[in-house]
Amino acid sequence: MGPGVEASTQKRRIEALYAQLLSAYGPQGWWPLSSRAGKRGFDGRGYHPRAYVHPRTAGGRFEIVMGAVLTQSSSWTNAESALDRLRNAGIRLPSDVRSCTRGRLARLIRSSGYFNQKARKLKEVAALFRAAGSLAREAAPSRVELLSCWGIGPETADSILLYAFHVPSFVVDAYTRRLLSRTGIIEDDRQDGYDDVQRIFHDALPSAHELFNEYHALIVEHAKQHCRARPVCTGCPVRVCRYRDGLPRAASP
Repeated sequence: MGPGVEASTQKRRIEALYAQLLSAYGPQGWWPLSSRAGKRGFDGRGYHPRAYVHPRTAGGRFEIVMGAVLTQSSSWTNAESALDRLRNAGIRLPSDVRSCTRGRLARLIRSSGYFNQKARKLKEVAALFRAAGSLAREAAPSRVELLSCWGIGPETADSILLYAFHVPSFVVDAYTRRLLSRTGIIEDDRQDGYDDVQRIFHDALPSAHELFNEYHALIVEHAKQHCRARPVCTGCPVRVCRYRDGLPRAASP
């Protein structure tokens, strides 16, 4: 298969997969802002389907920054609990994190796991945003700046850029790799590099933060319901899956 055909086939598969997931699960309302839970336009946990303008405040943006750190190697439920404790303790902005001792931060975020490391990460990322106005949407940090922070890798950096600042940078996580591998879009979810997988989405889709936001959130929802480590294939909305259909690893499209 020539490079041109392969690129067009990848594009078609990526577009079809998005349509299937959106039809099955509907808009997800990511990134949840638990500080806005129950308020107009938000559900009881802070999700806001179809409202892609959020966050619109410095506090909301930094809530997402902190959440992106806290959810590393942890469930969102545990990260959400840590965020609630931080908010109840009055820690909402970079200046609050910087004025709090690392020991107290660690105690407050204990539910998120790896709390000593994450306390340091919060300190590091708060330092990045220390300049006045640095949480303004038009003043989003660069990806290079985020990656320069200790403990901030590509997935966390792209989550911050996409969900806090509406920068169209597709988030690649373990769920994304698993789904693309099982549908034959990539060959091996353990070998393809982060940037290579991200490039598939950037090449196949319009560069729109709303689309990237929704697509990644839908992948996560699909992974929770069907595309688990031990998959639940019954009722799966994805039409082509070499895992479910028993296709060989090098199957043609």
